[in-house]
Amino acid sequence: MSSTTASGRPTTVTVSFIIWLVVVLANILSGIINLVSGGGSSSAASSVGTAPLVTGAIFAFVLAVVEVIIVFKMRDGRNWARIVLLILAILQIIGVGVGAASGGNAFGWIGGVAVIVATILMFVGGANGYFRRR
Repeated sequence: MSSTTASGRPTTVTVSFIIWLVVVLANILSGIINLVSGGGSSSAASSVGTAPLVTGAIFAFVLAVVEVIIVFKMRDGRNWARIVLLILAILQIIGVGVGAASGGNAFGWIGGVAVIVATILMFVGGANGYFRRR
């Protein structure tokens, strides 16, 4: 079993890249579902209006696009992208912890575990050497 792909990229980086893409796409899908469903539309939320919900959805979409760009830069061996993804992973894990304390769902936990795995894979195997070469 080879530890690098045909492009010279370690398999751990490639798997991390795929996991990051799935997580970002799942977050986009979750945001779309929340937007369409009205974010749980409680009576307090409906009295405020939909502007905060739409603004939040637009912000989340822009953030997801930026995150996809960073994920592709990480795949290409940019160490700064790996560090940014590490910071985003820490923030997401903190968010999962806060969500769990307030009655979070299994989807958040699965995403949190996927982010942890993707982050670890960016730092094991031949990944460190790969990012040093670039």
